[in-house]
Amino acid sequence: MAKSMQDEKIIILTYEYPPTRGGAGIYCEELGFAAANAGFDLEVWSPFESSRSDELKDYPLPFKGSQSLCSSFRLMLEARKRISQIYSPFLLHVAEPGALRAFLRFRWFLKPLPPYLITIHGSELLRFTRNRFECRLFRKTLAESKSIQVLSSFNRKSILQFCPEAKDLIKMIPGAPARKVLPTMNQGEKSEETLNILCVGRIHPRKGQDKLINAVNQLPERLRKKTQLCFVGQVVDKSFYRSLEQDAKRSGCEIMFLGELSDGELREQYERADVFGLTSMPRKDSIEGFGFVYLEASSHGLPILAHRIGGVEDAVRHEETGLLVDPLSEADLCNSLERLVRDGELRAKLGENGKKWANHQSWRKVAEKLYESS
Repeated sequence: MAKSMQDEKIIILTYEYPPTRGGAGIYCEELGFAAANAGFDLEVWSPFESSRSDELKDYPLPFKGSQSLCSSFRLMLEARKRISQIYSPFLLHVAEPGALRAFLRFRWFLKPLPPYLITIHGSELLRFTRNRFECRLFRKTLAESKSIQVLSSFNRKSILQFCPEAKDLIKMIPGAPARKVLPTMNQGEKSEETLNILCVGRIHPRKGQDKLINAVNQLPERLRKKTQLCFVGQVVDKSFYRSLEQDAKRSGCEIMFLGELSDGELREQYERADVFGLTSMPRKDSIEGFGFVYLEASSHGLPILAHRIGGVEDAVRHEETGLLVDPLSEADLCNSLERLVRDGELRAKLGENGKKWANHQSWRKVAEKLYESS
């Protein structure tokens, strides 16, 4: 381990953390556990309702977080109070969008400003650049950081276009599958008569569940009748959910909405699935910056169907671990889904390649690359 890191505390600052399941929250928990197990002196500052563990030094924030101005103000006041009681070298890791927005708004509270590392997930590059004043703060915050982690080449390219002076600070270090949903030795039995398609993501238009239902409905009747589509994820947009329910009722195949599941329950769904589909759509204030669920699915040997947007290409390798299609082409999506449903050999090939690809990634590698070089 790098000598500097043996002497330096690392503080992960985050608003997103389990039990709420989302990409940024999974990132913070997995990175924290991996770094602590690798011997780094690390603390996690996360909301009071977050999951706690004896394996990790976590210090709850006395409030729930959001990206509101008031919440940002409170977070930086709390950070200033805590930092004033630290008398040894430390690195502040601003690890997700909510904490980053608070930091760029009120980092001047922290005097002297500590060395800091930023992780960019993707949507920050859309949301924090719309307002001219916030855009200026964002660019200055990036340029003055110790380093910037990006999860995908898409994020790297976007930062370079927006803040070229940060070129030498950027480190592209993708993530890995979440440890709590990795395959077990006792794999569930798959049905020989039914082909199960699994989609994991919050129920929201940005996740494109409607596109997947439509593609299933376009399958030839014989294939459609043997297909089962299962959605896992919290309902965020209720009107969109009601629309999906109506689409499901008109469909010729079985479609289920299971809501948000525990890690163990989610693992079981991965183990019984035959195909993983998540057809995210680009929106003006949100983009798929990477997609940890794609790696989770690959770790279970599932072939993947996804839209070619944002950083998805760094999580899914086209024609190697899955099929990537144009998000604006309904025909491409329908044809690719039919290929996967018809061709068992293709599913097996993509799934096996995906398992090797996912197994090559680890959170310990992420922690060591990120913190030993910062």
